[in-house]
Amino acid sequence: MKIIAIIGTSRKKGTISILAENLLKGAYDKGWSTELVNLYDYEIKPCIGCWGCVKSGKCFIKDDFEKLYYKLVEADIVVLGCPVYWANIPGIMKNFFDRHTGYAMYKPPEAPNFYKMSKWKKLKTILKLARKFGPIDQKFRKKRYILITASTIPFKKLMGELSLTIKAMKKYVEKLRGKVIGKLIYTDTLFKFKKAKEEKMYKKAYDMGMKLEQNNYKSFIETKKAKEGVERECMVI
Repeated sequence: MKIIAIIGTSRKKGTISILAENLLKGAYDKGWSTELVNLYDYEIKPCIGCWGCVKSGKCFIKDDFEKLYYKLVEADIVVLGCPVYWANIPGIMKNFFDRHTGYAMYKPPEAPNFYKMSKWKKLKTILKLARKFGPIDQKFRKKRYILITASTIPFKKLMGELSLTIKAMKKYVEKLRGKVIGKLIYTDTLFKFKKAKEEKMYKKAYDMGMKLEQNNYKSFIETKKAKEGVERECMVI
């Protein structure tokens, strides 16, 4: 089984990078296939909201997103990691989330013409199609995710900085019909003299990777079977 970490941080040896590396090392030591992807090593342009993906099923922008999309498809677990920037995720992570919409999410064919509809007709159309909004295929349903973030704020709930960052990542997972199986939140990162805490968090990340197979093996097998079933259906069609 494979676990991939998608991180959005410009600091290759910073807190998020080390947490992700340690988690993957723990998983690797348990026999997992692992891969670390830093979005800053790729070109991920922002979505321009053109709705072209409604017709084509994919985004027309030529960059590295499609390459990353298929890496996600192959993974059994996805780790999402980024620091807190202005009470939210960094811009490059937001680009990544936005661009995923065009590749994996259902959009009603009426969407490009919403602006032409009356308010009442628009409301009825949206309510009718709301339940369908989600992954086009089954590849992301029930996929497992782990969320990692770090902040200089010393308390998790102070000023809401961390909660909004986690909420943004959780919303991405929810829209793909995935499931968050773990969160790793490192607060008070500004004070590097707290070496004991730093080592504790890095060990916690490693231990989390070590426990993955034991805690989630059954659900991963179910996801594998679902994935294989979809592939067989596609072959029959």
